[in-house]
Amino acid sequence: MTIADTDLIDWAEAQKRQKFTWLEDHGPRSKRPRPETEFENKVRDISMLDAVIEICKGRAAV
Repeated sequence: MTIADTDLIDWAEAQKRQKFTWLEDHGPRSKRPRPETEFENKVRDISMLDAVIEICKGRAAV
């Protein structure tokens, strides 16, 4: 199975939206905050997804 860079970018963007929604609902400033480690993990995931998107955009530009 081959996954196109554009499909991977779409997937990563959707994952980022889910993480941002979670942060809004459960981050440190929310009415229902979760443990700090969960917040840190979501922020790390967003950074990793940003890196995936940049890699895919770089490959698509070649």
